[in-house]
Amino acid sequence: MSRADIAWVTGTAIIAVTIAPALKVLGLLPHDLLVGWGAPFPGLEQLFFGPVMAFLLLLCFMKTRRAFVFPVIGILRALALGFVFPANLEHLGTGIAGILAGFFAASLMRNAATVRLCRWLPLLAALFSGLYAAGNYMTSVYFGPAAQTRIILLSPGYAAAVVVGSLALGGLLGTVALVATRTAPALSRNDPMAAR
Repeated sequence: MSRADIAWVTGTAIIAVTIAPALKVLGLLPHDLLVGWGAPFPGLEQLFFGPVMAFLLLLCFMKTRRAFVFPVIGILRALALGFVFPANLEHLGTGIAGILAGFFAASLMRNAATVRLCRWLPLLAALFSGLYAAGNYMTSVYFGPAAQTRIILLSPGYAAAVVVGSLALGGLLGTVALVATRTAPALSRNDPMAAR
């Protein structure tokens, strides 16, 4: 790995691990805001964190060409949220999303010579974002408070809407990341992630 790759991976990992505590300090943590507003369904904050994390990880992946950024950073974030801030095992689904998206990213890189990566990258972001929400709902049902689990199980349509919304927003931000990278001077015409 080059120094630039190490810098990208390190920087993305730091953002992934610290974004929630930073927002908490600023009073802008989506979960707290939604609770204060009387949000009727748990997990709505995933409509923010899933797409944002998908955007950051896709940028890092496009810059480094390293599929491991998804599982490694996804697991680091899951551990940080699950055991450090706040100690809440409901967030371990983030690691599941990172692992599954990592397999998909690795498959794309293995077939980079035969597929148009620019068409698949937004889908990769959408996949991670959707799995982020779905994985966290699964771990919430297992580890979360009984009252919250009851709400989720009694309203599966709301949970599905959050997952679909996260998937759609992840794909949208993935497209933004792709366009931003393709317009950067460092992306050459021969780059496999450029449009063909």
